Amino acid sequence: MKGIILCLGAPNDDAGNLSRQALDRLQTVAAIYRSNPDLQIACTGGKGIHFNNTALPHYIYAHRYLLQQEIPAAAFTFTVDSANTAEDFRLSAPHIHTLQPEVLIVVTSDFHIPRARLLHNKYTGYPRTLFWPAPSGVSAEEMAQLLAHEQRAIAAIEKS
Repeated sequence: MKGIILCLGAPNDDAGNLSRQALDRLQTVAAIYRSNPDLQIACTGGKGIHFNNTALPHYIYAHRYLLQQEIPAAAFTFTVDSANTAEDFRLSAPHIHTLQPEVLIVVTSDFHIPRARLLHNKYTGYPRTLFWPAPSGVSAEEMAQLLAHEQRAIAAIEKS
């Protein structure tokens, strides 16, 4: 099957170590790919104060992790040097529409799916898209904070 797994970026620390969110997403990508090795993988994430202060874009760290998980280099397709979720979709849209995959699988954190879907519809609008939630390995307290942040972000998008 001709398809793309679009892995949305997540934070890493100043040494390039991936956050729990990034690892959750990348582990989900690896599992999907292992069951569907005909798919290609596109990673997003550049640099930004709130998620990556290193000299390298986040997608480099994502690629390194997936390679360590024995995902072949040939599985990778385009990358997106983005600073936020809106840019993930805005900058990936031309690649997706050019490649015309049979399916686009968007992998992001479970709590992030509603905002990702909203931004996908606004900036990409690819008709054959599935949203695949990466289970979050966070405490109930952290989840409550993440969900509150997502609700505020969605409200801001809906106002714009």
